[in-house]
Amino acid sequence: MLSERRYHITVCRGPECGDRRGSRALYEAFLASVAAHRLAHRCQVRWQSCFGRCTQGPNVLVREVTPEPPGPTPENGAAASPRATALYNAVDAVNVDEVVSQHVGAGVVVRALIQPPSLLGSRALSPSGSRR
Repeated sequence: MLSERRYHITVCRGPECGDRRGSRALYEAFLASVAAHRLAHRCQVRWQSCFGRCTQGPNVLVREVTPEPPGPTPENGAAASPRATALYNAVDAVNVDEVVSQHVGAGVVVRALIQPPSLLGSRALSPSGSRR
């Protein structure tokens, strides 16, 4: 049942996304949007140090959290469902409500915000444009 789905929204706070591209403001915007859409009971907003896609940031991972299937398991926790996981790239405040309402609210991945991995690699560029 869709109303029972739970999600984690994980915002990158690495040096490229966080320091240079303002992921702190993005994180706050996700918190506000989740509250505005009344989805806090189904969604947790968290931080991640780096997704390794620095040239495409800020990056935001949204994944559905589902209960583990019955049977012998080491812990009774949660596992990610691959069908409802998306790494969104170049996210800005304009995209936040769309991600929250569509992905978390309706269970629909916003494909327009997903870029293939960069051909330049994933290492961050320094302010002068050289690779670190």
